[in-house]
Amino acid sequence: MKLSLLRIRSRTQPASVRIRPQRMGFEFDPAAVPRYWFGNDPVLTHFLNALSLSFPDGEQFFVDSVRHFRDTVTDAKRQQEISGFIGQEAMHSLEHKSFNAMLAAQGYDYVAQKGSAVARYLCNEGRKRFSPRSQLAITAGLEHITAILAHAILSRPEILEQMDPSVRMLWVWHAIEETEHKAVAFDLYKDIDPGYRMRVRAFLSGSLGLLFFSSAYTWRFLKQDGVHRQPLTLARGGLRLGKLLLSVLPDYLDYLRPGFHPWDDDNSALIARFKQQVEAAVAPQYRKAA
Repeated sequence: MKLSLLRIRSRTQPASVRIRPQRMGFEFDPAAVPRYWFGNDPVLTHFLNALSLSFPDGEQFFVDSVRHFRDTVTDAKRQQEISGFIGQEAMHSLEHKSFNAMLAAQGYDYVAQKGSAVARYLCNEGRKRFSPRSQLAITAGLEHITAILAHAILSRPEILEQMDPSVRMLWVWHAIEETEHKAVAFDLYKDIDPGYRMRVRAFLSGSLGLLFFSSAYTWRFLKQDGVHRQPLTLARGGLRLGKLLLSVLPDYLDYLRPGFHPWDDDNSALIARFKQQVEAAVAPQYRKAA
């Protein structure tokens, strides 16, 4: 199926999408995971490693911002979607803690601990400095970023093929669930503030924060490996990462459109394509009886 056939114009969550949390129980053997597990490239690998450091506390920030306003929703179906969102984000935190522990065991303990502490600090500062409404607006914006990165992972075979099998399913599973719940925080925010200005301002602020964190900790990983003294490796990896990020730029900018909605692009076919693979990866102790 061509990529163009996976993006159908829509305005509501497709009926086939179910937002249900699933504990996967991923286990990562530090000795079995290659140091550069994404395309044998330190820059690409450490970019995603840096994002993973931000997930446990970042996902909790998202959950808290949504939970604060969930009582404003009276529709039973949407309440189920919010419960699913909260459960999925909680599972993301747990599974990425396991991944981050693997990074620490590979020798990146200082970077992993420091990065997690900085992510926690930034989230706590966000809670102090921004109103609950602004926090929800930031969540909606950052959820858009995770959704477009998820789409890139699921829709481009060349990306998945470059991920080592020892970690690939973590990113596939995370991408599926980010796609499933990509409109939950956005819809809730639109309920309480249908205006355009705060939505865009929070999106740009959140983007800058994520850019700062991911750039800083990608560099810290690279510096520990001594790659900062290898200009050709940096340039080659930087070009590959830049190409990836530029490819999602149109989708990123789409959030600035006044009439934007996350399900304007219905890519739910990607969920069905990979769901069976994910279900086969669930640890036995977390499998549900038929």
